[in-house]
Amino acid sequence: MVNRVLGPRQEAEISPALRAYVDRAVIKALRDPVGRRDFALHADGGRVLPELTKVAKGGGWTQSSSGSSPEYAITDDSRIGHCWSIPGSAAQLGIQLSQMIFPTHVSIDHIPLEIAADIGQAPRTVVLWGALDGSVNESRRRHAFASSKVPVPALLYGRTAPKTTSRHKFILLGSFEYDIRGTYAVQTYPLDWCVVDSDLYFGVVVLEILDNWGGNATCLYRARVHGEPALT
Repeated sequence: MVNRVLGPRQEAEISPALRAYVDRAVIKALRDPVGRRDFALHADGGRVLPELTKVAKGGGWTQSSSGSSPEYAITDDSRIGHCWSIPGSAAQLGIQLSQMIFPTHVSIDHIPLEIAADIGQAPRTVVLWGALDGSVNESRRRHAFASSKVPVPALLYGRTAPKTTSRHKFILLGSFEYDIRGTYAVQTYPLDWCVVDSDLYFGVVVLEILDNWGGNATCLYRARVHGEPALT
């Protein structure tokens, strides 16, 4: 299909209201394709937790001494190469959210397939864990999952927590696969409905990367955590 430039007469047929609507939609899409507040964003108060941020190395888990800073993964700078560079295919990122929230979605950013030097470095299987802290949360967990109508979140490969817990008690919030051939480079996933419906709130989460798309290293451009503020 050949793209045509609108002539003066055709442009005149577009109403000012429609043109304004289109302009606002384009500006919004360019500014933020997700359209949800990111409670992990560093500029909004999110922080990386070093004790929960590890990379897989030699059969164990350790703090990364090479690659780029994990703080890159909670900034809104998506320039090529401006990512948390992980020397391998598995890692976990601990995040102190800007405030307690009822989480609903998580988004993963990468650069588009067409401009990536090695798309194999994109994360593939990603998991989000929530630190289940506080007596109120524990009470809500027991009450919510005591009912057969609300199933306990499924175990992940027999695990009930990320590889490194730093004494936190965790619950699985959701698992998903980043699609390198997807329509959009920024992809948003809903969390497990049974957690969303349980009224559990979280201030600490761990994003665990289980593997990538075949690269020798992994680049996490940005991890976003969405939800509603919890007034506790």
